[in-house]
Amino acid sequence: MRLDRSTQWTLAHAITVEGVALHTGEHVRLEIAPAPPDHGIVFHRTDLVGEPSVAALVEHVVDTTLSTTIAAGPARVQTIEHLMAALWATGVCNADIFVDGPELPILDGSSRYFINAVRSAGRLEQGRKRTVVHFDTPLEVSRHDRSVLLMPNPDQRVEVTCVVDYRHPHAGAMLFEGPVDEDVFCHELADARTFCFQSDVEAMRRAGLARGGSLDNAVIIGDAGPLRPLRFRDEPVRHKVLDLVGDLALVGFDWTGTVVAAKAGHPLHVELASAMRAWALSRGLVHATRRGEK
Repeated sequence: MRLDRSTQWTLAHAITVEGVALHTGEHVRLEIAPAPPDHGIVFHRTDLVGEPSVAALVEHVVDTTLSTTIAAGPARVQTIEHLMAALWATGVCNADIFVDGPELPILDGSSRYFINAVRSAGRLEQGRKRTVVHFDTPLEVSRHDRSVLLMPNPDQRVEVTCVVDYRHPHAGAMLFEGPVDEDVFCHELADARTFCFQSDVEAMRRAGLARGGSLDNAVIIGDAGPLRPLRFRDEPVRHKVLDLVGDLALVGFDWTGTVVAAKAGHPLHVELASAMRAWALSRGLVHATRRGEK
């Protein structure tokens, strides 16, 4: 079902997803539930006293080390990008997400299970206009040879060009470019899994990361190639676009523009999202506060 993105949407029914978290290795359960208009996406930590919450907005990002983490007071939630990408792609802009741990489940390493969960629950049109910002000024963030640029899109749609090059025999230069909407996301991006290089696994685990990582939820690329078959020949760059979509969803509104990302990742994605939100706030196109936080 193609949604009218000029109006607000939530879930028709609550739905539960559970599995192992990528970095903590803990089993976690989350419930994605309907929320009223103008509520936004809000996470609630049900395992903590008082069930503290944090809105999925870029000003709440506290860490971008191999995932995106948001926090407000005691409420801290890690690895939100795959779910945020699925919610953006399916047009759901109002939802309460109840999670019983500090990190979302990684599932198979992609957004596919979250897409299926939303579609299984169904979506409900809420009869309220959605904020859509059409960027008419370029915005760019960069670090050395890495950059993310947002430019106006004359057709007022979202388009992405993403270039990566890991200088690895089995993960060299890769390019994704084109429009990104629900159909494109679901057919060309949602199945792309998170990935890493086998040579980096031990160091990540020494750093307390990737404790729940396995061949069931990540593409691991060794010297001889991926340890399991890829879903796409260029799966790594497609997953980078998936991450980009999820991180930019933290602006808290719908938007149009052309994004060009070169060797970027969560830190630069979040910097661009922050610049986008600041630009919209400075022009009075969005408001600084959202309902649902406590």
